[in-house]
Amino acid sequence: MRCLIMLEQTETGFSVQAPDLAIVTHGETLQDAKRAALEAIRINLDAYHEAGMTVPPPQDVSIHLANPDFRDLLFAYVDVVEPQARLAA
Repeated sequence: MRCLIMLEQTETGFSVQAPDLAIVTHGETLQDAKRAALEAIRINLDAYHEAGMTVPPPQDVSIHLANPDFRDLLFAYVDVVEPQARLAA
């Protein structure tokens, strides 16, 4: 699964958000921020899966590109392995 992330340089590193999942996190470097986003996305997807809920469908990237609040952000994608059904012990 590909998830859109948006990055912004801050005084202390990089802020990163995954807008389709309402996730915001950060990292000292660009790579740290991407890793933090990937981990937050995995945790979020696991929570949806464990709760038996459907993950919200992603919005088209053009919607985010058209948002003036996101004008100065760097857009990228991360590949996330979706959680599998857990086996009962």
